[in-house]
Amino acid sequence: MLNIAIRADGSPDIGMGHIMRCLSLAEELERIGCSVYFLSNFAAGIREIGKAGLKAIELQGSDLDSSIDLKSEADLIIKLIGTYEIDVLIIDTYNVDFEYLSKLKKNVKKLVYIDDINKFSYPVDVLVNGNITGEYLNYHKYSENEMMLLGPQYNLIRGEFKNLPARSTNKEVKSMMITTGGSDPYNLSIRIPEVLLKVDELKDLKVNIVVGNMFSNKDRLHEMRKKNENIILHENVRHMSEIMLSSDLAISSGGSTLYELCACGLPTLAFIMADNQEFIAEKMSEFGYVKNLGWYNELDEKVIKDNVKLISEDCRLRKEMAIRGQTLVDAQGAKRVATSIIGQLVK
Repeated sequence: MLNIAIRADGSPDIGMGHIMRCLSLAEELERIGCSVYFLSNFAAGIREIGKAGLKAIELQGSDLDSSIDLKSEADLIIKLIGTYEIDVLIIDTYNVDFEYLSKLKKNVKKLVYIDDINKFSYPVDVLVNGNITGEYLNYHKYSENEMMLLGPQYNLIRGEFKNLPARSTNKEVKSMMITTGGSDPYNLSIRIPEVLLKVDELKDLKVNIVVGNMFSNKDRLHEMRKKNENIILHENVRHMSEIMLSSDLAISSGGSTLYELCACGLPTLAFIMADNQEFIAEKMSEFGYVKNLGWYNELDEKVIKDNVKLISEDCRLRKEMAIRGQTLVDAQGAKRVATSIIGQLVK
C-alpha cells in the first residue's frame, strides 16, 4: 500500500474547485489500494474532505486571514512526509513558488503538481493540467524525466459523470440551471433569475438554482423562491448530474463545472469569475462547447436576456452544443492520472 498526501484548500474566497477535483483523484487512488491524506487549511474545505470520508490534516489554521508562509509550510509538510511515510505528494494550489516545490521534491519519492496557468517551469515528477487549455500553455519540462499529463483526457471530473446517456434535446427550453459554484460573492444566483422573470417569453421557465455550501445570500434566495413558484433551490446536492440532465439550458460560472455540464450535454452560457477561468471559457467557446458571456460584471440585463432568448429559440444550436460537449470529457481522467502516478513509482 502506498501513502499519498494531497495538498489542497477550499474556502469562500478561492472556491471549492481544487478540493473537488482532488477528491475525484483520491477516490481513484484509494480504489487502486493507496492510503490518501489531505493536507489543508480553511474550515470549509476541511469539512468537504470529511464528508467524503477522507482524513484532512490541518496545516496552519482552518481560517487564515493572511497569506500562508511558504517556507514554514514546506518545513511542516516535510515533517508530515516522515510521520506518515508519504510516498507521493500531490499539490493543487496556486500559492507555490520554485523554491517551495524544489524543497519538497527532495524529500518525497514523487512530487505531482496540478496546474491551470503555467507560472514557471515546475520542478516536479508529474505535471497535470486537465483543462482544454492544457495543450496551449507552452509548458516546458524542468527535467527530461518529468511526465506531463495535459488536456481534457486527464480532466479530474467526478465519477458520477461516467457513461451518461446521449442528450436528447427538447424542442423547447422549459427548465434552466443556474450555478455559480460553492459561493456566490456577486449575488448572481439572485440577479440572473430576476432578469429572466421579467421576460414574457420566459415567464413559465422553471429555474433550478444550485445553492453552494458557502453562499452568504441563502435567506434572500429563499425569499425569492417564496415569491415565485418557478424557482427551485437545490441545497446540499449529492448528485449534480441529476439536475444537469433534467435541465434544458444552463448559466454557469467558468471552471471545472463547465466540464460536468459538457459531460451531461447541457448547452451552457458561461461567465468568468476569476482570472484562471478566462482562457478556459474562451477556448471552450471557440470550439463550440459553451457560449462565453464574458466577465461576471458584464452580465447586465440585456446580455442575459438576449443570450438566453437566442439559445432558447435555436434548437439546432443547442443540439450541436450537446453533441460537442459530450465528446469533450469521458470522466476517466482521474483514473488515467492515478494510474500514471503509480506507474512512476513502479518503473
